[in-house]
Amino acid sequence: MGLAELFAAVLLAGISAINAAIPVGAYARLRDGRFLLIGASSAGLALLGALWTWGSLPYRPPAWAGPSLPVELLVLVVALFLLAATLWPRHA
Repeated sequence: MGLAELFAAVLLAGISAINAAIPVGAYARLRDGRFLLIGASSAGLALLGALWTWGSLPYRPPAWAGPSLPVELLVLVVALFLLAATLWPRHA
């Protein structure tokens, strides 16, 4: 796989892992289940990014772990929208 696929996969894993921490912290304070669901979806995207990172490395990963750059970029956009929705200030 190429360097672009590896970069997008690492970026996806990092952004999603950071984004999972914010709603889980809000869930710990407020006990609102919506925050837990947002955190779980971000954790799932981080796991997908980690899987694609493994698939991009030259250590002979399984074929099902191989990333595709257009799909990676689409999922990265979804992760960025999820991060923006998490960080957007709430109107009181």
